[in-house]
Formats: sequence, structure tokens, C-alpha cells
Amino acid sequence: MARKRRLFIYYLSNLKYLGLGLSLSLLIILCQGEAKSQSTPSEHSYAQSLTQQGYKQLHQGQTEAAQQTWQAAYKAYKRLNDSNGMSGSLINQSLAFQASGMYPQACQVLIEALEMKNWLCTNSFQERQYSLKESQERLSLALQKQPMLKVRVIGLRNLGDVLRMLGDLEASSVVLSKSSIMARKLSLESSFNNQLLLSQANTQRTLYNQAKSRYQIMDDPEGKQKVFIIARSNINSAFEQYQNLRDIPVLPQLYQLSLLLEIEKWPELTNIDIETRRQLLKILVKQLLTTPNQFEKLPLIESIYAQLNFAENLTQISKNSELKQSVFSNGENPLKAALFFAQQSRSLAQQLDNERAESYASGTVGNIYSSLGQELESRKYLKQAMGLAQSVQAWDIAYKWQWQLGRLYQRTNDFDKATQAYKATISTLDKVRGSILTINPEIQWEFKEKVEPVYQEYMELNLSQNNPNLEEVIKTQEKLKIAELETFLQCGRLTSVSLIDSPKVANLPPIIYLIKLKNRAEAIVRTSQGSLYRHTIDFQLLNNSIDSLISGAQNKELTGIKQSNLIIYPQTIYNLVFAPIKKHLPDSGNLVLVLDTYFQNLPVSMLYDGENYLVKHYNISIASSSNFWPSRALNPKNIRALIAGVSEIGPSFNNSLVPQSFKALPEVKKEVTSIKTKTAAGSELLLNAQFTTDDFQRKMQENQLVVVHLSTHGQFSSDPEKTFVLAWDVPVTVKELKFLLKTERSGIDLLVLSACQTAKGDRRSALGIAGIAAQAGARSTVASLWLVEAESTTLLMEELYRGLRNGLPKAEALRFAQLKLMSNPKYEHPYFWAGFVLVGDWL
Repeated sequence: MARKRRLFIYYLSNLKYLGLGLSLSLLIILCQGEAKSQSTPSEHSYAQSLTQQGYKQLHQGQTEAAQQTWQAAYKAYKRLNDSNGMSGSLINQSLAFQASGMYPQACQVLIEALEMKNWLCTNSFQERQYSLKESQERLSLALQKQPMLKVRVIGLRNLGDVLRMLGDLEASSVVLSKSSIMARKLSLESSFNNQLLLSQANTQRTLYNQAKSRYQIMDDPEGKQKVFIIARSNINSAFEQYQNLRDIPVLPQLYQLSLLLEIEKWPELTNIDIETRRQLLKILVKQLLTTPNQFEKLPLIESIYAQLNFAENLTQISKNSELKQSVFSNGENPLKAALFFAQQSRSLAQQLDNERAESYASGTVGNIYSSLGQELESRKYLKQAMGLAQSVQAWDIAYKWQWQLGRLYQRTNDFDKATQAYKATISTLDKVRGSILTINPEIQWEFKEKVEPVYQEYMELNLSQNNPNLEEVIKTQEKLKIAELETFLQCGRLTSVSLIDSPKVANLPPIIYLIKLKNRAEAIVRTSQGSLYRHTIDFQLLNNSIDSLISGAQNKELTGIKQSNLIIYPQTIYNLVFAPIKKHLPDSGNLVLVLDTYFQNLPVSMLYDGENYLVKHYNISIASSSNFWPSRALNPKNIRALIAGVSEIGPSFNNSLVPQSFKALPEVKKEVTSIKTKTAAGSELLLNAQFTTDDFQRKMQENQLVVVHLSTHGQFSSDPEKTFVLAWDVPVTVKELKFLLKTERSGIDLLVLSACQTAKGDRRSALGIAGIAAQAGARSTVASLWLVEAESTTLLMEELYRGLRNGLPKAEALRFAQLKLMSNPKYEHPYFWAGFVLVGDWL
């Protein structure tokens, strides 16, 4: 009993099981139909019975038991020397791993079944240091070796599904295309082609979700238009493929319905006029309502989640009065139909004794009652759902029901219970930080819709009280930033310590937290003595000024704007944010800022008080809200550095990741040569062709380094795949940096990225700086928010290292370098010095 209650993560609004049954049925037929003639009937009957048993176990939610049963089937087929049976059993095991959310394991067994090398499933930098084009070509070559067998078609189709779940959407498309070509050449029956079409449509939909997420975070009109075109192409391709599905009960209609509802939110995605769309919606809903027995044609566990998906779609329709009137023109209430399907799913889940499925059904029932205005019934079912989820440690859905309860309590002004529910929700999210936020790439694309609002609503609730708990608000914001960074990196759990829980809390400088909520912004100050103060900011004025300042700062023509005209925006921001809290701050010294994503591209040192820029008064550092490594000051007599730079056009410039605007950086040679003279004996320099990933990685492992200085093109983006630095041979993405910068020491003391820049038009691009710092294990990172003129950058870097050699702490050394440039009439303009930031430890 316990085995079937283990946690497994679902995909596409809990339709993870939909489609699994089709593959399983085909594999059972395949294994039965290709028995070896020399084996005895009893031997093959035993192997086949194990295959059938695993099939039943999976569709009853017993994923671990199914995997073990198919493992036994594999051994039985191996004794029979039945290669097809062995491959089929491995593919079946991958289905059990998929249903359990164990996609890396599913990938590995599929690679074994397909007799391919495991580079496709690995995160090893050495194995994945290829451009997108090179990776696709390498994969295509590997796929050419696949024999024309039915079992290989099924295996490739499942590999395409797994690669999609692992977030490798391009590889998923290549594998599914190969599987489709093989199916046509083998003239396989329509059921095979339907499976492939379903998988290809699902990949297209995930590509749409990815594009939609990128569109939402971009501000640059040209960039948004490009991403919009991609999103439109993907969603229309997916919709067309779902329409072409035949002989599959329920699923095509459900998928089409879901996409049409998505288009309702973003009608520009399609050329289909609103009347036609609404008519299609009406037809699909009618088909599903008038033929409920179609759900019975699905395996039981699939039927449960299919009906719940339909109930959720009906609930969504009910929230749009115009859409509701169009689809239910006879005046029927879609919520009543939704309640019927949700209750039916709940009964089926109880028959299966599947607590997870019952939890999801009960929670859906509770949400429907909430929409009907029946608060007591809603609470009853949500509490049941939460209890069931907690009993089987299904934290990835327990948080949803806790969140809904919090909203219900808040709606009825029961703030104490609402606070308890939100606290419990965030505590639950903490438990799944290593799974739901990283295993399923869909969460990355939906983070802003399904995770971030939990933290923001709790902070809003807290701040709405007469005596808000500001310390709780701070800790909540820090947890949100860590969850956001983990999702960005798609990594496991990051080790984090709240600044206010730091062992050195008594010695902390003043900390300013800038928090962006739904319709407002807050500044919270923690003084050196530990007192907390709050200021609510006029967000409309702030938003306009920040937008103007950031877009201007990313413009190459910034230097042409007179300082007297330029300071309008930084002075407005200062007056809105800093002036009201200045009385709580010292006149000078260290100042730490913890910035919400909204503020991270803001050049804080450039803020203007009417007489001076902020950097004139303070050593400014940006905390990533946590210390990944214990604080440690540099020893000025032992600044051993690995210095690497690219001053010429190299092979990496040909990579598709690299913008065409990237040119040679001739000043880099002078910069890195100068810096080497300012570091300790034993420092290493790699320039141009010497700066290959292999050589760099070897130097990192051979030397006891405290500083890594990279003077090369790079880009920070809210998309981890577009956050990279250029080595001579290849771009190194943020995900690969942890391999490149691996060292035997407990982290790098200082990472300097002197020629990188944030992606234009991406307001969350500074998240890439935090991501690189986390992957590098760097206590402190110096980087620039925009690409600064080369000669001034060289001077600033020379002054930075001069300050470090003179024993200045890192934040003070950066300030010293910035002030030095300001004192030079040639470089006094903020363009030359204000873009440099220190992220992390200020010591």
C-alpha cells in the first residue's frame, strides 16, 4: 500500500498520466507478438504476465511497484535472450519513472533501451559544451544508427517526452521528428502516429509556454515582437496537431479546449476571429458534456485526471462572464457541470484508494465551491485535500490547498487564520524546493503565476496589518529570491542563510530591502542596531523613473546626455526611496541592499540626492539575500588570481547564442596584463587561444585561487540559456559554470566579470549575475549592468585591484575605483562608472 502513495509530480495541469496508457498497451502487444520460437510457452507467459501486472499497477498509481515489476520482466526476457522484450521492459520502466517525476532516471533507462550513449541525459559540462546547432547535429547522427524496429519508435517517442520534461525542448523536437520518420517508413498503424502527434504537440505547447514566459519579462519592443512571433507559431502548431489526433478518446478535445482558453487571454496569438473561437469552444464543451462515457475509455487513473482537467477548464470559463454567456448560451451554470466531474473523479480516486488523486479531486471540489460562493463547503473539502496530501507527503499539491485556504480566510477577514495558512504554504514550498521547482521545467515557465504570488500575497497580508511583522516580511522576501534563483538555475536546493539570521548579525551594516508587490513598492530598513523601519513608495512615479533610467542606461548614446539632464531620474528615485529613510541611515560607511527582481537592474550608486551621487557617501553592495559561503575578507598579500580574457574574434563568436553585435575587445589585452602585475605571485593569465575551457578548468583545479577575473564578452539574462561568458572555444552558460569554476577550496572569494552586460530589454536580466555568482560559489562578484567603454573599464579595474592590494574591503575598493574615475573629467559621466555593482559579501 505504501508504495503507491509515494510523491510523483504531474505535468500539463495534472494530465501527466494522459497518454502513458497508450504506450503501455502497445508495448504489451509488441512483447507478446514477437516471442522467441525456441523458448517454452511457460517462460514467455511468465514474462508477459509481469508486463501486464506492471501495466495494471501503473494505472492504479503504484509507480514504484510497476517499476520493480518491469525490472523483473526485463530479467525474465534477458534469460530468454529476447532483445525486443528487454527493450520493451526498459521503456516500460521509463514510464514508471516519468510518472514518479524521476526524469533523469527515465532518460537513462531509455538510453539503455535504445543503445545510445548517455551524453544526452547528462549535465556534465564536458558532454554538453556544444552550440544548439552542434548538439542537434550530434544527436541527428546518433539517431541515424537506430534500427527500423517498432520498439525503437516507441522508445524514441518516450525519449522525446522525457527530454521535454527535462527542459531540453530542441532535443525533444529532434528525437520526436526521427521517431515520426521511422514510423512512416515502417508503415505503422495509426495508433503509433497518434502517439507521436500527441508528443509533438505537447513539445510545441511547452515551447509556447517558454516563449510566453520570455515575452512577459521583456521590455524591449523589438525583442518582444520576435518572441511573440515564436509564441504564436508554437501555439498554433500545437493546436493544429491536437486537431489532427484521431482515435484517442477525450484527450484531443481537452488539449484543444485548454489552448483555446489560453488564446482567450492573449487573442493576438491567432488569426481565428473571436466568433469562430467561441464556437469551437462551445462545440468542444458540448462534446465532452454530452458524451461523459468517453472518459470511461481511458485507464482509470487517466480518467480521474482528465475529468479534473475538464472541471478546471469549466471553472475557468465561469470566471469570464462574456465567455460563459457564449459557451453556455442556454443559461446553464458551468460550475455545476464542473462539480459533477470533480465529484466523480473523487469517487473514482477513493475506489482506487489513491490518496494523491483523491487529494487533487477534493481540492478541485473545494475550489469550485469557493467559486459558487459556498465558503463553508469550500473550506471542508480544501482541508480534506490538504490532509490527504500531507498524509502521503505530496507537498507539491499540499501547498496549493494551503494557499487557497489562506485566500479564503483573507476574503472573510480572518487574518489570524489567513496568516497561519500562508505561513504553512511557504513552509511546504520550502520542502519541495529541490523537486517541484527544479525537476519540472513547466514550473520555470509558470513560476510567476504559480509560485511567486504565494510569497507576495503573504507579504501583502502582513503589511496590511496595523502592526506588521517586518522581520517576517524580510524573511519571506528572501525565501522568494532563493526560490526564484533555484528555479532560474534549475538546480537542487541552494544552501542559504538569511542575512538577519547570520552568525555575524551584530556586525551587519544597515540593510535596505526594496520589495515590489502587486500594486505598490516597499522599502524596509534594518539598522546596524537591529531596528526595523518601513516606508511605502509611490509606485507610479517610481515605475516611470526606473523605466526611463534603465532604458537610458542601456543606450549607447547615454554619454551624449548632459549630467544636468540625466540626473532627473536618479534624483526622483532617490527622493521617493532614500530621502524618507535617510534619517535611519548613517552619513557614510557600508550600505547593503537586498533588491527585488524589479529593482535589480537599477544602478544604485548613481542615485542623486541633489548634491552628490549615492556612491560619494556609501560603499554599496547588493546582497543576493543569502550568504552561500561564510563571509571572508581578502588577504591583500595573497591575491592569487586566475585571469582570462578574449581580445580577438575567436571560434566561440560563431555560436548561435552570441549576438552579432559582439566585436573584438582589443583593450582586454592591456587590462589583463596590467591586472596580473597587481596580483600575487602564482597568478595565472590565459589570453585568447590559451583561454579554452579545458585549460581554464585545469588551472582552476591545480591552483589555490582566491580571485577569478574574466575579461571577455558575456551576457546576463533572465533566461539561463542566454546567460553566458565567452571562452575562446565556446560560450559557457550559467549552468555550465559550476563545472568550469570547480575548485577544491571552499568557494572563490571574488569573481570579476569586466566586459559582460545585461540583456537589453530584459528587466530581470540581473538575475543572471546572481545565478553566475551562485554557480561559481563566489562570495563576491563584480559585474557591470551595461557594456562600458573599454579604456575606462581598464582604468576602473586597475584601481579596483590597487585598492584590494592596499587592504580595502571589496565594496570600498570598488567605490574607490568609481570615485577615481569620477575625478577624471574624461570619465566623470555616470556611463563610465555607475554600471559596476558588487553582489555578495562586502568585506
